[in-house]
Amino acid sequence: MTKQFAAVLSLFVATVLSASTLFAQGVASIYSAMSAPIPTAEESASDRYFAPTDFLLDASGANFYVASEGLSQLRRVPNDGKTNAEGLPLSFKPFKMRFFPDETRIAVVGGLDSGVCAVVKVTEKGADGTVVPCPMTVVAEFPAGHSPSDVAVKADQDGERLYIANRFSGMLTEYNAADGAKLREWEVGREPFCLELTPDGTRAVVADRLTNMKANQSRSFAKVYVVDLLSGECKEVDLLNGNNDLQDMAITPDGKYAFISSLLCSYSAITSQVSGGWIGENCVLCVDVEKAQLVEVFFLDDAELGAGNPWGVAISENGERLIVSISGTDELIFLPLDKLQKIIAERPEWARPGYGAYTYASFAKGEVQLPMRIRVKFGFKGIRQLIARGEDVYALAYYDDAICKATMKLNPPYRYFPNSYVSSEKPPRSLEAVEAAKAQGEDAKPEDDSQKEAEAYAELCESAGVGPTVGAPLRFTALQTLVPLEGVTVERAFARLAPKPELSARRRGEIIFHDATACFEHWLSCVTCHPEGRADGFNWDLLNDGTGNLKNTKSMLLSHETPPCMISGIRADAETAVRAGFTHILFMPYKEENAVCVDEYLSNLKPVPSPRLVDGELSESARRGKVLFERFECSVCHLGELYTDLRMHDVGSKDPNDFIYKFDTPSLIEVWRTGPYMNTGEYITVRDLLKEGKHGLKDGKFEELSEDDLNDLVEFVMSL
Repeated sequence: MTKQFAAVLSLFVATVLSASTLFAQGVASIYSAMSAPIPTAEESASDRYFAPTDFLLDASGANFYVASEGLSQLRRVPNDGKTNAEGLPLSFKPFKMRFFPDETRIAVVGGLDSGVCAVVKVTEKGADGTVVPCPMTVVAEFPAGHSPSDVAVKADQDGERLYIANRFSGMLTEYNAADGAKLREWEVGREPFCLELTPDGTRAVVADRLTNMKANQSRSFAKVYVVDLLSGECKEVDLLNGNNDLQDMAITPDGKYAFISSLLCSYSAITSQVSGGWIGENCVLCVDVEKAQLVEVFFLDDAELGAGNPWGVAISENGERLIVSISGTDELIFLPLDKLQKIIAERPEWARPGYGAYTYASFAKGEVQLPMRIRVKFGFKGIRQLIARGEDVYALAYYDDAICKATMKLNPPYRYFPNSYVSSEKPPRSLEAVEAAKAQGEDAKPEDDSQKEAEAYAELCESAGVGPTVGAPLRFTALQTLVPLEGVTVERAFARLAPKPELSARRRGEIIFHDATACFEHWLSCVTCHPEGRADGFNWDLLNDGTGNLKNTKSMLLSHETPPCMISGIRADAETAVRAGFTHILFMPYKEENAVCVDEYLSNLKPVPSPRLVDGELSESARRGKVLFERFECSVCHLGELYTDLRMHDVGSKDPNDFIYKFDTPSLIEVWRTGPYMNTGEYITVRDLLKEGKHGLKDGKFEELSEDDLNDLVEFVMSL
């Protein structure tokens, strides 16, 4: 071995070790539930969690209102650090909520196939006209379609109206808030997930979660819809090729722009690496509401550190800052809103969105070159919904049952540190521990005080008499101050909404599945391509069967019960596929205990009842379709309770670039939400698959079907 080669090898090893340390799999705060050891089967950790999905803060800042999916409860949490929280049981699992304009009531939506909207009275006006809390009471409750995903409230001279996005029926529905009567409906694409009204109440903006386009063409993306509530006109907004998984949105105070968190997936690229955003990047989109047009995209990643899976979006009250929560990397990102709007205004007419995305403009005012993005690490898992109030930003940590708080302060002059802070920032420790370490000397390491903090909260719960509808006071623990660059400080804190969760193997696997810190450079997570364990609607060029032969993403529902895995059947079972995913998609050496937990999560996924069911049962049309399903021998391959024979078949779907002609028979359970169909992703609907592709209906069988028969057969399959 030459000296030169030895030197290069040493440098390579050092680089790999450094990267492995920096991008360690599953980075978490010491206060996070993920920092605890994995429980054994004998320890049987609880699988019941507070699981907050949304929260509000009243105008006075005195009370948070938190929706607990795990407890099926709305909880009022005083912000004084002294008063106990009060819980109101609900008849469903709440997902999203919104204040009525006078803040006397809250509209809460949730539930799956039997969606519900509840109107909860939370305050009343005193004799002097001030609003004071009152015992929380459900004053109205009415059906709200299939899987309501968001709600907005409007009040004017015509009364109060509720606008509800129904994720799996693809509708935006207007209700009379007084009696729950439906007033108007609009079709708004596939899986509308987030909804906002403009401040003047004249328009509704709805963002879809997934693409609803053919996957074997050169363009595929989710869409945004702008509904004029005065005229009733609904306009469709095209996004960039690869935009998908739209999660949350905020509209500027003047109602001009909607900023929406999104992925930008490079689904046509060969997945030979993840570095530098090769497979996908993370961004926030800007839609001009009046023009119903995408005007810009701003990327959230840094060159060697991704911001995997952005979620919540908020705008500061003074309109100066845009804040995005990065659910996959447990952090917040601050951007200067005025500079983003300036980039939009100054973009040349010939330029497409993205022209100014990689700007070097400074976050701060002035000419000094500072980063456009300020990243604030917390290390709590599932940071999602945001509230911006004054200089404070609050973020809800879904998996850690906590509220994180960040307060950014600017004190010029500014100076950018030579080494990028984003590549070395670690989850913070408590300010008390850090200050104690400093008192012992600059080189002293702060003690691990996570156990002390957890015990203190347990004592607080005991003294508060915590029970099913009583929560402990909300007390923030100060974390060490972040100084990302000279002249900028970010104060951090967190407060628990419930005791530190004891994670079951299933819950830990769910967290890892959503965790972009399990990926090299943190660009993406398993959920990037498999939202909620299902399919993203794209064709990907994975290397498990060569290059140039893209195949449609499969849902992971029932994957452990229906081997082999992958459309090409290249993985013998789901366990093999999970471990290969860590190695070849996340590009990180996996830990077996993590992979086992992911197996547990995926094997426990439950099907969502189809929107086509009537009171949980097959419709008359679907029952007729079931007879046709047997008559035309669809059940030969799609047999049994899982509707698959677990075998490979030649069904004429071979792409010219494929070197195989037989493909795995997928289960038809939940097929209503997994389009586009076939290994090629060529058919948007099951109807297209049968009518155009004649899948299972060749050799003259299709000609035997009348139009009514076709409708019935589709109805049955879409009801599974």
